[in-house]
Amino acid sequence: MPKYFEPSKYEQWRGRSIYEFLGVKFFKSYLLPTELLLSRWRGGKAIQGGRGTLKTELKRLEWETRRNEVIHLLAMLLIGSLLISRFTQLSAAQFFGIFAINMYLNAYPIFLQRYNRFRIRRLLSR
Repeated sequence: MPKYFEPSKYEQWRGRSIYEFLGVKFFKSYLLPTELLLSRWRGGKAIQGGRGTLKTELKRLEWETRRNEVIHLLAMLLIGSLLISRFTQLSAAQFFGIFAINMYLNAYPIFLQRYNRFRIRRLLSR
């Protein structure tokens, strides 16, 4: 599974991440206020310290992107398998509605985690 988390050459096009072309920045603009509220509610603080502290924090954030990506991937697979198993019991509108919601709630967060991990890795390589 660690190979899955490595950036592939297919995820970049003309020096930019393909996730930018898929609208991750637009999705991120709606997600950011929620994330800031959750961080404050959990008691999150600004990072203080030297370069070593920043590097440690970036490694922790990279691990969190992996964890969050796995959570969304499992949720997407679970909902997708339930959707397939109940295919005959759902109307076309219900099926495509649930499918669209599943993609919005799980695929875009996966794209966002991969996009952020590329950015974190670029910072760690400096």
